Amino acid sequence: MKSLLKLSFLSAAIVLLASSCQKVTQTTRYTANVPQYLSYEDLRSSIHNDNARSLERPGKIFLYNSLILINDFETGIHIYDNSNPSSPNHIGFINVPGNVDIAVRDNILYVDSYVDLVAVDISDPSNVQEIGRAEGALSYTIPSQMDWNYPVAQIDQSKGVVTGFEVSEVEETCENQECRTFYRNNMSSDWNGAWGGQMMSDNGSPVSFSGNTNNVRSASSATGNAGIAGSMARFMLVDNFLYVISDENTVNVFDITTSNMRSVNTFQPWHQAGGGQGVIETLFTFKDRLFIGSNVGMLAYNISDPAAPQYLSSYSHLTSCDPVVANDDYAFVTLRAGTECGATNTNQMDVLDIEDIMSPTIISTVNLSNPHGLDIDSEKNVVFVCDGMDGLKVYDFSNVNDIQNNQLNHIAGLNTYDIILNNGIAHMIGDGGLRQYSYDDAGTLVELSTIPLN
Repeated sequence: MKSLLKLSFLSAAIVLLASSCQKVTQTTRYTANVPQYLSYEDLRSSIHNDNARSLERPGKIFLYNSLILINDFETGIHIYDNSNPSSPNHIGFINVPGNVDIAVRDNILYVDSYVDLVAVDISDPSNVQEIGRAEGALSYTIPSQMDWNYPVAQIDQSKGVVTGFEVSEVEETCENQECRTFYRNNMSSDWNGAWGGQMMSDNGSPVSFSGNTNNVRSASSATGNAGIAGSMARFMLVDNFLYVISDENTVNVFDITTSNMRSVNTFQPWHQAGGGQGVIETLFTFKDRLFIGSNVGMLAYNISDPAAPQYLSSYSHLTSCDPVVANDDYAFVTLRAGTECGATNTNQMDVLDIEDIMSPTIISTVNLSNPHGLDIDSEKNVVFVCDGMDGLKVYDFSNVNDIQNNQLNHIAGLNTYDIILNNGIAHMIGDGGLRQYSYDDAGTLVELSTIPLN
């Protein structure tokens, strides 16, 4: 009887073991954000003029000679003739799917188009020509616009780039515990991993990557005819090289002497700084220095050899969004609260002494509401800060230890995003479009013009 009982238990165990080794197929249905794709073939034949298009979702701005270029978030770039800042004239729109960042040198426009880096000849802004493309040079990105009440369905990168989402029913068949539904619905870290490496940015509401009136700010002016980027830029021209934040950890250096834009170097700033988990966000150059803003601090590099940037130092701060501008003596860093940066309640501008670039030290802090981009005019000793929904603020920094008490101007009632100062004119972008002001060292602003939204 005991032998029979043992045999029964053994048989049951074998059955259970066998069944556990068998693949169990299950099918589940749920409502999700279903990705909508643009094929790679269509993406790579999409650069063309659509000059009747109006500005809808302003993002980053770039000054080039007498032109202003404005990113229309994830759709393309508007070009305006700004020879007369009191009356800017729209002369072209370039359709560039997935575009967020801009840089220009010698009439060549460098843009991101989802996963590709593209070079476009804008000698005639109303009739542009694509002249080069580095396919797959950038990380695979996913738009942030979706219905957050629902999970995201499986993304198939082989179908193309994701241009948006549509809420609909999804049927998913999988084996054993391989279904992704559980962790999608619970928004676990595994699900978030699907977003790894993308360059998250503010979605056109007043987002990486400033200067002074004599235009010495950028090493890019050393050779060739280059323009001026804003403080939120993630593209930065340095001599014959284009620096690109290609994912949240990496800066990629491209040689732009030929149209194929060959990658010659990549580096991970926080790894070179000795560790840390910071997400890099913005790039800014001044003379032979590169400043990188991240959500946990600022990093400084020597770029006297632009093909091989050399790490110098870093300054750490509380987790927050972090654009940065600088001159010979000081760096100005805005810290912004917001879930996209993992921040808590930090809203301020830190001023750092960088005379000893190997050891940046904080010397003062200005309390703000929700700061975004900023710029400085070192000749007039003024700093302009786009303080989000609290408008535009101007401070005198001739006494860097007491900037908080030296506010010169405050234009309220605007949602502001980024600003570039050049030759006594402030070019400010926000959710109302582009506004241009003349200004003086007393912070007096006179509005010259507005490029409105559609």
